[in-house]
Amino acid sequence: MNRRLTLLLATHALTLAVGFGAGVYLLPILTAPDGPSAALVAEAMDNSDYSARFERTLRGSDPVHWADGAVSVSATQIAFDGRMAPGPDYKVYLTNAFVDTRGDFLRIKQDAQLIGDVKTFERFLLDVPANVDVNEYTTVVVWCEAFSQFISAAEYRNGGG
Repeated sequence: MNRRLTLLLATHALTLAVGFGAGVYLLPILTAPDGPSAALVAEAMDNSDYSARFERTLRGSDPVHWADGAVSVSATQIAFDGRMAPGPDYKVYLTNAFVDTRGDFLRIKQDAQLIGDVKTFERFLLDVPANVDVNEYTTVVVWCEAFSQFISAAEYRNGGG
């Protein structure tokens, strides 16, 4: 009887854990708003001052935390066209140095400039706050705030100028 109860509890706990994990992964996909149109993102990219790429193969990225595609930066907008692993609570930051791991970003996060939230996983278009000068930064970072997880980064400007 004890063994049967233990097995029952273990299988129910496993089912609950799998269900929770699937929910964390699927909920952002199911609740994601429509992203900006491809034409709107292309226009923002055409009018940008800088461009770079998020690469899926960065040291801190992994099979469930990654972005891959073009990103552009202008004085007024940051645009992305590509694909990103879905997840909750994604934020875009600008930093003064290229980072490619969780630890690297955490070391400089206090100096990073938060730009905004990402709720879509193919394209995004974020307005740069009026008080932010993108020329003072070099790198765009996508970060999962809820789980303190590095997603990706792209250096759009060489730190030397």
